Amino acid sequence: LVALFGPEHGIRGVAEPGERVDDGIDDRTGVPVFSLYGATFQPKPEMLDGVDVLVFDIQDIGTRYFTYISTMTVSMDAAAAAGVPFLVLDRPNPIGGTVQGNVLEAEFATFVGRFPIAMRYGMTPGEIAGYYEAEFGAEMELLVVPMEGWTRDMFFEETGLPWVKPSPNMPNVESATHYPGTCLFEGTNLSVGRGTDRAFQQIGAPWLDADALVTAVERHGLPGFSIQAVAFVPDAPGDGKFAGEEVHGIRLTVTD
Repeated sequence: LVALFGPEHGIRGVAEPGERVDDGIDDRTGVPVFSLYGATFQPKPEMLDGVDVLVFDIQDIGTRYFTYISTMTVSMDAAAAAGVPFLVLDRPNPIGGTVQGNVLEAEFATFVGRFPIAMRYGMTPGEIAGYYEAEFGAEMELLVVPMEGWTRDMFFEETGLPWVKPSPNMPNVESATHYPGTCLFEGTNLSVGRGTDRAFQQIGAPWLDADALVTAVERHGLPGFSIQAVAFVPDAPGDGKFAGEEVHGIRLTVTD
């Protein structure tokens, strides 16, 4: 191991969302850490000096706007340009193989959506890497170590693997399951529960009539989840939405 490359949230997954991370030396291994969420979002050629193979071994959560697949694909581009093989150690898509939501329009591409895939894309990191290389990326030496035993109808709990938070506000699979939908509310004046133990499982605002909203949503008879009125206090640094203030809202719970 000659270097570590950290995505958003850093190599330990503890930096706050959007927080820029500096380069440094890893205190556990003593090797250099190059941040891919700071001064650069892509490995620079000099960062790949002495690197024989660039390995991607990160738990994704299966949603387009979670930035780890963007980091993977820009790193693939850098590896291709440097002639360095890119190796993906595949991991489960924690919310299964279902595909849902709109497909990104290319003119709106950003780091929270680099290429046209669905919001919930139903692929593993290894499959995303293969799709990206075939459809959008440069020709390169891409290697994928496949999983054994995972099937597309499995949610993460069925794998028997431990859940390690990939970011501070992704405490469990319940949050990951709701994230494809509830993350959209970050573009509004509602809190998504950052800084609580149920981030992305609940949304709210101080002025919201939670009971009226529950009644309105239940009227649609939407399947697969239950809904209840709640109060919570967001407390995420940098969130900027009602931090430390009690808000009223709704909580979603997966039932199917």
